[in-house]
Amino acid sequence: MHSSPASAKPMTHRMTPLMLKRPLIYCVLGALMLAGSHARCEWGFDATGGFAYDDNLSNGFEAEDRKADTAAVIDLSAGLYEPFGASTALGLSLLAHGDAYVRYTGLDNLGLGARAQLRTKFGLGTRAPWLSIAAQGVYHNYQYDYLDGWQYEAGATLGMQLNERWSLRGIIRYDAYVANKTQPPLIPGMVGSPYDVYGWNFGAQTTFLATAVDRLSLSYTWRTGTVTSVTQPDEEILEYSDRAAPDPVFGAGGIAYRINANTQTVSLAWSHTLGQRSAINLLYAYRRSQAESDLGQYYSNLISVTFTYSY
Repeated sequence: MHSSPASAKPMTHRMTPLMLKRPLIYCVLGALMLAGSHARCEWGFDATGGFAYDDNLSNGFEAEDRKADTAAVIDLSAGLYEPFGASTALGLSLLAHGDAYVRYTGLDNLGLGARAQLRTKFGLGTRAPWLSIAAQGVYHNYQYDYLDGWQYEAGATLGMQLNERWSLRGIIRYDAYVANKTQPPLIPGMVGSPYDVYGWNFGAQTTFLATAVDRLSLSYTWRTGTVTSVTQPDEEILEYSDRAAPDPVFGAGGIAYRINANTQTVSLAWSHTLGQRSAINLLYAYRRSQAESDLGQYYSNLISVTFTYSY
């Protein structure tokens, strides 16, 4: 259900509320300081909304454990952009996110967080390579309380414009999700929330400008780390899991467990620009995970249609 993204060593300590709030506090203070320090600061706003479908939200191995649903999704971002010289800039943003599912309403959630990004360009001209380093933290409040927690991401992206139509980028990113609460242990000795997941992501993306208003992107990501799956009680799976707990989101009797897995995702996206500030986007992704200890594979098909507005 969660592969955090998604998707290092296990976190064996519980973070305090003050520790969890620090990334958000620092970004807000940094944004206020930048806003008053330099006349070249530019403010921006981005909004994306639409629908997303996942045919295996539960990350189930067996057909009876695969749960599909569609969600209305929205992402908001507001922040500032501060250039330092001709080739380097810092961006600080406040983030908001929301999901509302048709069937499995326990996954409905609202998120609030912050993001910081430093971008620099190596040379002059549109074809000079560039590097972006970013980190963010978002707190998610779910309908099912045991899913509440913080989602963290930090990584770097290296890219360049190959010619007038083609561009290429490589990505390395670490992600982690830290749940606020821990259910009573399902099996003696299992301590911690099965929703605490972490992983390293390595990816590449190529983008083709088909027309002046149409852009096609092909992406590949390989992730190694932990994932959460929900299934009916299965002694073999629980034998290889380090955390497990009851999970009623997909129905009575469900068990959420955490396992190690390597995940591959291939996606194809199309974006059509509508004027200077808006675009419509269509994405299809195929995701397959191979669990360790020969437990098997699970796969997902994901489709989303969204509208984006930027100011």
